[in-house]
Amino acid sequence: MNKITKVLFGSKADLTEALKERGARQLLRLGFITDVLFALMIFQMFMFLPRPEMDHFDATNLVQVLADSGVNYLLMAVGIVLILIYWNLNNLQFGNLEITDSRHSTISILQVFCLMIYLYFVRLDMQLGGLIIILQMESVFLALAGIFSVWSWHYAVKSGRVSNSLSQNEINSVYLKLMPEPIVSVLSFPFAWISPLAWTLAWLLLIPVTWLSKKLQARHLASKSDKS
Repeated sequence: MNKITKVLFGSKADLTEALKERGARQLLRLGFITDVLFALMIFQMFMFLPRPEMDHFDATNLVQVLADSGVNYLLMAVGIVLILIYWNLNNLQFGNLEITDSRHSTISILQVFCLMIYLYFVRLDMQLGGLIIILQMESVFLALAGIFSVWSWHYAVKSGRVSNSLSQNEINSVYLKLMPEPIVSVLSFPFAWISPLAWTLAWLLLIPVTWLSKKLQARHLASKSDKS
């Protein structure tokens, strides 16, 4: 059990000065790779827009094509917002890290990999017209991306990869900021059985869930200050 826990969440005991130096250099490379992948994903979202050479239309039916693509624009907008949210959360974590290692790097890349698979299902969604299984796969891989995000932060905290200047309140605050997206991803799953529009609108649940997360952060900080 202890070995499994160490693999999943790491340990501070194995940190030598050589590992710290190597981990700091590896963190720079990991940050660069993830930034490039996130940028490519945002670029890919814009490639979903109708294009004459791919969608076989010209100036005579341009207005009709654009009007018929309204749902696709909504899907693209949701996708871009979610990718940007995950990118910002990724930056939040990396900004609080001192070093990384192979396990943490693997977890971080798996998160980005799940987001790229999500984009694959977004493309299928646009091409095949909102099939239930496709919408649900989008929810599943967004939820997995969020789970990997929480796992990578937990691993970094438990294995001593975060900055020593972080207080426990700040560490807990990051946890709460990482929770809304995977929670809403799970909540959106059953809405696919209703309709594609219902599934898309379900992502508006991010607003109250994020608000609740902020309230929990404020309550947590208030309780800590009262005890002190």
